[in-house]
Amino acid sequence: MTWKTIFNPFEKYDEKTLFIVGIAFLILLIPIGYWTNAYFTSIYRISYLEESDLYGIIVPTLISFVSTIIVLYLLGIILYRKTRIIDIVNTVLISQIPIILLLSTEKIHYIKNVGDRVRIYQENPSIAFPFLDFVILMLVIFITLGSLIYSFVLFYNGFKTATNIKKWQHITLFCVVTFLTVVICQIFNN
Repeated sequence: MTWKTIFNPFEKYDEKTLFIVGIAFLILLIPIGYWTNAYFTSIYRISYLEESDLYGIIVPTLISFVSTIIVLYLLGIILYRKTRIIDIVNTVLISQIPIILLLSTEKIHYIKNVGDRVRIYQENPSIAFPFLDFVILMLVIFITLGSLIYSFVLFYNGFKTATNIKKWQHITLFCVVTFLTVVICQIFNN
């Protein structure tokens, strides 16, 4: 497996394999969301419920995924007439896998305790500096940022592969449309 395959699996694997993996992770998202009381208000925004509710998890998550697929497909058709819906679906589903995996770590109590101990130190700096907790917290932050960046790289590379975009104007339009879609999804899903 090469770096190119890791950052752009859309060129290496066929659409059926990507679709099956994407759907499997979307289905896996439901119990993870129920366990963590979390749902997607947009593809890059996770919100939390006070109590787990399947309807409250599934509906907004599906709305955010489907609306992103529709908007990207329409943009794809505008930029490249041969854009296929399956490629856009795969782009959205596969790009969210790092976020879904990250969400599954939400209930690890040790990480919450580390964050609490660092927060207590910030409020009362006269106590001993929790060096190990600080290192673990920084590691968690780097893993979280890395997952978000990797997710967006997959998202961009999937769309680029699906639509064959090359011009900087098209890339800028993709970024603007993605940003607006995320914001609009958040408004409607709240």
